[in-house]
Amino acid sequence: MDSAALVGLSISVNTRRIRALQLVRSLRFYLALDCEVRQSGDGWVQLRNADTVFVLEEHGADIRSGDGVPDLSAGNLLHLCRRLWAAGIDTSPVSYPAGAPGGRITTRDPDSHAVSISQAGESLQGASLNAVGPTSRRPQRGSLLGPAV
Repeated sequence: MDSAALVGLSISVNTRRIRALQLVRSLRFYLALDCEVRQSGDGWVQLRNADTVFVLEEHGADIRSGDGVPDLSAGNLLHLCRRLWAAGIDTSPVSYPAGAPGGRITTRDPDSHAVSISQAGESLQGASLNAVGPTSRRPQRGSLLGPAV
């Protein structure tokens, strides 16, 4: 086996896989988190967020056996929060743990996988959450994710 084949094998083995009941619904959610589609096939989509690459796979019944969602990042966490709230997606308040001094929020994808999103780059420590809205809102089902299931 040549080295090019080994590199391809290494990437596919290390790519996280997230199982979804409804691929299109989950894809809409991750696109709202500023993920980009890299490639897709029958029943799967490879996404990228900054330097993180992962795969959404459609699995009708067994969604819990996939890998956990990788930590994601946002160029402007407060603007992302505002967009998510407007779309009816609930988030935690912004926290500032040691590993994410620029701020971090958590939410859940349509299949209830925990998703953590950190501020990329500069710190949010002086920014006003009141400038973009409340720290958390209950979701209004239907807007971004389609009709309630």
